[in-house]
Amino acid sequence: MQEAGFEVLQAPLARVAAIQGPDGTQPVTVGDIMGAVGFSSVERLTPLVAGWHALIDLAAPDLVVTDYAPTANLALFGGPVPWLPIGDGFTLPPFETAEFLPFRKARPAYPNDRLMAVVGAVQARRGRPVPARLPLLFEGTRRYVVTLPELDPWSRVRSAPAIGPISPPPRPVDAAPGDSYFAYLSAGFPHTGRVLEGLLASGRPGSVFLRDATPETVEGWRRRGLTMWDQPQDLRAMAERAAVIVHHAGIGTAEQALGLGRPQLLVPRHFEQFANADALGRLGVAVGLRGGGRFTVEDVGRALNMATEENRLSSARRRRRQGSGGAPGAGGRAPSQRRVWNCQGRD
Repeated sequence: MQEAGFEVLQAPLARVAAIQGPDGTQPVTVGDIMGAVGFSSVERLTPLVAGWHALIDLAAPDLVVTDYAPTANLALFGGPVPWLPIGDGFTLPPFETAEFLPFRKARPAYPNDRLMAVVGAVQARRGRPVPARLPLLFEGTRRYVVTLPELDPWSRVRSAPAIGPISPPPRPVDAAPGDSYFAYLSAGFPHTGRVLEGLLASGRPGSVFLRDATPETVEGWRRRGLTMWDQPQDLRAMAERAAVIVHHAGIGTAEQALGLGRPQLLVPRHFEQFANADALGRLGVAVGLRGGGRFTVEDVGRALNMATEENRLSSARRRRRQGSGGAPGAGGRAPSQRRVWNCQGRD
């Protein structure tokens, strides 16, 4: 950023605490994430908000754009500077609700009343108004959900739909794939090894880029028979050669794979990715492996078979449409919305 001519300032640093919920450390609402960042304690939240307030005063901006920054949002709330929250469907929760909506059925680690009490005390010290409801911290002067509306987990309660991703999705690929899969996975996920075992045991051809893997790990899988990339690959090029994209259901990869028109085999790691997997499952474009590693090596092969077969059937349907004079996607359904079974099965 500095090389491009922008002045760069250090944001206040938050000490993130573990979320001690009733069933482990997984959040139940956005409020749980905020509580872990500092909204659970007046002593922790006060200096964070003061730091953001000082930065805003120093920069004297005409407009502030925030992205998943609730402490900055609180520093701006009730002040004179207009602000514009942006984010995907998960990172920009709806402001229209009385409380933050739950990701799943469980008791939040940080109750709404506790968070509201902390926010009220901090705002009283600052002489600023207190939001009537916590979700109003994400309202701003205006706000934009920057993802595909179909991937917004809270679309049903928003007063305005998502406007689409910052970068338009790519056009669908037309090439007949020679490989069954391309996998883009994280070496830091504890169950990635089981996914790779399943891909290897499937006997199907494909290739893998393993993010954050050591050269020794990559070479080990290569010796066992997997085709491993040493560098990140262009997803379009991979979709041209592979029938199925295997990934963790991150929003960026999901949007690209959806635009490219390839079925997806999803291995979500956390609740944002679970939400993305659920949305892709509802669209009928993805097969999902159960969360928490509750899948077997054999499950990976079965899921890959399902997604690969769907790609073959969808390609045949597309050729029939083109042969009859119809464009790809004709008949009221986009090429990226082909029917694939969803076995995400979260519970």
